[in-house]
Amino acid sequence: MDRRVMKTRKEIRKALLSLMEEKDFEVITVLDITKHANINRGTFYLHYVDKYDLLEKYEQELFEKIEHIALKYLKVDDTMYEFFHTRYPTIVQVFHCVQEEQELLSILLKTRGLFSFQDRVKNTFIYLFRNNAPSKVSEHQFSYPIEFIALFASATFISVIQYWLQSDMKQTPEQLAQIMWDIFLKGPIGAFGILPSTK
Repeated sequence: MDRRVMKTRKEIRKALLSLMEEKDFEVITVLDITKHANINRGTFYLHYVDKYDLLEKYEQELFEKIEHIALKYLKVDDTMYEFFHTRYPTIVQVFHCVQEEQELLSILLKTRGLFSFQDRVKNTFIYLFRNNAPSKVSEHQFSYPIEFIALFASATFISVIQYWLQSDMKQTPEQLAQIMWDIFLKGPIGAFGILPSTK
């Protein structure tokens, strides 16, 4: 992408984020955005149809990056163990992406809403699993519907991101990935070292 295009879009994003600190997205106008971004309306319309198109493109941009990362470590002949073992570096890279795109993510969470965004994450997980999982994995007879795994993973992912954003990203992507990985593999009780009573 041309540097000037990238610079303009970055200024528009910053302007929108700044405006959203003051008022709801619904009452923000294109004129408000262009004034804050110090560009004319014609320049805005070269990139986006309207403010809703801007949101659509933001969401698409973020999920394309996440999908690219998710597919990066997949191999066609992966075994079940190899498939799940390589999910850890995937999670690390996704958190690095979130760190780099925290402004964009903040905009989407504020405008789309938590549940809408979580639903998009869940559907992305399901789509990627059904269409890109190695044959040895997709043919496996799981104990429960794959939707439950996607629901659990997406809910955990969104909750961790929320916590991370609200705590000023004190943890590194690696630390967060390890926490999420432990909870995903061991469950909350096992991950936090709380052993059930044997009595």
